[in-house]
Amino acid sequence: MSDGKDPDLLLSLPCDRHAPGFVRSALDGIDGIASIRDDAKLIASELVTNAVLHSGCSERDTIDVRATASSDRLILSVHDPGPKPIGLNSPAHGRLGGLGLRIVQQLATAWGAEHPDGVRVWAELAIERW
Repeated sequence: MSDGKDPDLLLSLPCDRHAPGFVRSALDGIDGIASIRDDAKLIASELVTNAVLHSGCSERDTIDVRATASSDRLILSVHDPGPKPIGLNSPAHGRLGGLGLRIVQQLATAWGAEHPDGVRVWAELAIERW
């Protein structure tokens, strides 16, 4: 999903455990998203963490992250090289995890997955203006 505008954030990161924190910090540099910044950080963290944990990528691979803000919405996307399909799963009894995309579903106004040369997951958040 894209609105044709140049991204406010464009990162290509190693597929490792540091990627989610780096993306959260980078979102601080986007102006105009104060009303949704915390939700954006949580969604971005979940999407990047899913890519690191479930895409089958290694530290030699990269994850591409985009964030594009307009006057009324922010679109986040994470692209990884993995072949694994994206879906909502229920957490296994007694195990942590399994709720990341459910969190994305609850916070985003829309989200989805595409499979262009890997997996690209995107989420859209409405920006509230006061």
